[in-house]
Amino acid sequence: MSHHDMGQDDGFTLIELVTAMTLSLIVLFATLQTLDAFNSSASQQTRATDANDKARSTMDRIVDDLRGAAIIRRATGTDLVYSVAQAGGTIRTERLCVAPGPPSTLNRATVTAATYTASTAVCGVADSGWTSGRVAALPATTTTAFAYAPASAATTAQISTVGLTFNVDASVGGRTASSTLRASATLRRVAGQLAIDGADIRATCDSQGALLSLNLGVAKSITNPDGTPGTLNVTYATTGGITLGSGTVTDTASPPVRIPKGITNVIAKVTDAAGVTNTIQTTVTCT
Repeated sequence: MSHHDMGQDDGFTLIELVTAMTLSLIVLFATLQTLDAFNSSASQQTRATDANDKARSTMDRIVDDLRGAAIIRRATGTDLVYSVAQAGGTIRTERLCVAPGPPSTLNRATVTAATYTASTAVCGVADSGWTSGRVAALPATTTTAFAYAPASAATTAQISTVGLTFNVDASVGGRTASSTLRASATLRRVAGQLAIDGADIRATCDSQGALLSLNLGVAKSITNPDGTPGTLNVTYATTGGITLGSGTVTDTASPPVRIPKGITNVIAKVTDAAGVTNTIQTTVTCT
């Protein structure tokens, strides 16, 4: 074999090199596309999971609160406000509402204070003293809302069950993704009764006996579903049925009723504007 023949067997021709490089580039490009698609899918899944987790965490907290001793303050299809008594005598008030878009958002605001603090700001705009933030972005067409039972409830005090539907938008990079979370909570009280008991009747003693009034903090909780103040009528009587006096209670005033000296057991009949009634027995102790 000549040296010339041996030289022809070594290395690649230019055409072979170009062909090999072209095939390598094609394979590399396909691999990069696959990796990019995988990373994009993983990012989308992470975003969806994070969005769902945040919405679910908020939903779980609402359900826990409502199943406890929560008092509903406002109850509309897109705006829910309730209060929960805290250790030390403070009141934590929570607001969940849907702010219109585009894009629409589900927002949460909270405040803890010595007394109930009403929220008057537009949804998504922070009230003074409140901590607020966005819970989730909502799809363009959303059914995020709050539902209440019984449907005939005329005041928030009559609501026995709250239903929650959260639509969550996790779209990113032109990819559309959404999910729907649902839950419901039954309030811890007897359906159809006002959330009032004997501890809400306050007595102020003097030389003539006692002056009875209804705790204004409770009176403030008797609101209409649209958040406007409701009224209560309170009639006091002896256990033998003798009427001692009556008064109309609003969210700002609870006129006291005189209970003569010597009467220790009083029956208070509390009725709201819709005719829902609680009958409470309370003991008056004045020395």
